[in-house]
Amino acid sequence: MTNYSLRSPITVNLDPISGLDRIVKPTDAVRNGRNQIDIGSEISIAISKALRFHSRSGISTDSSAKLSTMGTAIRTASIILKIVDATQSVLDPNSLAHGGTRAFVVNGVLTLGHPDSEKQFREAALRIVGLGSGFTPSGDDMLGGFLAAYNSLAATVDRARILLDLSQLKGKTSWVSAKLLDYMQRLVLDEQMSCIIDAAAEGNEDALVAGFESLLPRGHTSGIDISVGAILAFSLLRDVGFEKNETEAIAGLLGLLS
Repeated sequence: MTNYSLRSPITVNLDPISGLDRIVKPTDAVRNGRNQIDIGSEISIAISKALRFHSRSGISTDSSAKLSTMGTAIRTASIILKIVDATQSVLDPNSLAHGGTRAFVVNGVLTLGHPDSEKQFREAALRIVGLGSGFTPSGDDMLGGFLAAYNSLAATVDRARILLDLSQLKGKTSWVSAKLLDYMQRLVLDEQMSCIIDAAAEGNEDALVAGFESLLPRGHTSGIDISVGAILAFSLLRDVGFEKNETEAIAGLLGLLS
């Protein structure tokens, strides 16, 4: 078995009928075996029947034309984000991650629209890792959403994926958050995020908006922060692939530019 330690407490529901919960504390040992995961002395999670997960290989380059039609959906999702309660998310001017996110948009996202700008993007991206409060800081969630969307569709506009070094991520945030961010950039994605990306690739505007709406309630701010990153990535890819100039306007609509 491999032993791990948690850095933040989480709640595990052991019985959905009785509602019996157990608090998993940072000091509890987590042991990953072949057929189960043991947490502390009381919790065991059976994994013998779990299906093997394969990361996405990417979207067909045929999706590029469909992505070009998604402008209205991207703007609609941005407006929805301005309506919901975004307290403590990257959209909250009083949050710990807002200032860093604004700098990332200017020095990373908008810069990435130009050729040979990946180095500057990487430097800007690493500056927001670990920013914000919560089990997964807002900066991590926002960056994860951006890289998941960007890396999924980069090939459709003749761009390469961007992968940040995991050891650098671990040095700036918690181990759990660094791993989740690494999963997202490598396209090991949950069903909600996969549906959002599929909708963008298929040019399905209604499904894209619905996908964002389903993601928003995740965590305290995670759904909002991930959505912000994905929206900016989709907009940027449209700018790169079809010589549009809309990402700055989308960032302004989100309150991330002056």
